Amino acid sequence: MKILLIYYTGTFNTRYICNMVKNKFLEQSHQVDVFEWSYDGPQTISMEGYDIIGFGYPIYGFNIPSMFIKFLKKQKYPSQARYFVFKNSGETYSANDSSSHQLDNVLKKYKCHIDNEYHFMMPYNIHFRYEDELVHEILKMDDLLADILVYEIINKINHNKKYKLINDLIAITVRLQYLGGPVNSLFMKVDNKKCVGCKKCILDCPVHNIYVDKKGKIKFHHHCVMCMRCTLFCPKDAVIFGLFASWKVNGRYDLEKIKSMDVDHKIITKDTEGFFKCYIKTYNYINDRHDELFNKNISD
Repeated sequence: MKILLIYYTGTFNTRYICNMVKNKFLEQSHQVDVFEWSYDGPQTISMEGYDIIGFGYPIYGFNIPSMFIKFLKKQKYPSQARYFVFKNSGETYSANDSSSHQLDNVLKKYKCHIDNEYHFMMPYNIHFRYEDELVHEILKMDDLLADILVYEIINKINHNKKYKLINDLIAITVRLQYLGGPVNSLFMKVDNKKCVGCKKCILDCPVHNIYVDKKGKIKFHHHCVMCMRCTLFCPKDAVIFGLFASWKVNGRYDLEKIKSMDVDHKIITKDTEGFFKCYIKTYNYINDRHDELFNKNISD
C-alpha cells in the first residue's frame, strides 16, 4: 500500500502520534509519505497515486483547527483512495466525535468519505498539567490504538463515527472559539522581568503572530490560533497568555522519556472519578478491541 499522512500539530502531540502510526505502517512493509502543514509551506498538495490517506490534528474545543480545515478545503481528493482520521485531545468526551464532520463534508464533494476515525489521548497543553505517570499510561494505550488503526485500515475494516445532532450542535456552538485567539491576542504580553530575549516564541509560532517592535519588545499580532506553543515551550515561563493566563501550562512533556518510565501501578481504574472518568470507557474499548484482533489471531 502507498500511504500519505497529512497533519497539523500545535505543541507536537500530533507529530508524535503521526510518527507512531507511520512506523507501524512501515513495520508492515507499506510505503508511507508524511506532510506536516505549516503556515509557510505549500498550500496545495497532490494526493494522486495514494491508496490510503490519513489526516491528523489536535482537537480544539470539539473542532478541527480552523487553519487546517481551510487548508484541506483547498485540496483535490482522488475518489479511489480510502481516508481515515487520527485526532487527539486531553479528554474523550463524545462531543469530540463531531470534530471531523467538516472534513467529511469536504470529502463528500469528491464522492469520498472517512472510512476510519481514531481518537488518541494526549496531555493537555492548556487548563492544567498532566502528571507524568498518567501521560505514561495514555501513551501505552495510544500505542495499542495505533495497532488497531493499522490492522483495521489495512484489512479494510471500517471504523467511522456517526455524527450525532447533539454533538454537532455542541461543536458548532463551541466553534466560536475560532475567534478566541484573535481576541485573546489583544491581551497577550511578555513578562519583561522573566524574558531573556531568546526569541524562541517568535521562531516557533506557527502563524507568525509574535514579533519584536521598534523598541525591541516582544509583541503580538491578532491572528493567534491558541496552539499554546509559545506558552508551553518558553524556557523562562515569560508569556502571559491574556485572558487565559490562569490556564497556562509551561514546560514541555518529554514524551519519549515519559514513555520509557517504569510505572508499576494503574492510574486510571474502574473507580476513577471526576475529569478522567471518561478514560475508563476508552481504555476498555482499546483493551477489548486489541485483545479481539491480536490474541484471536495468535490463537488462530
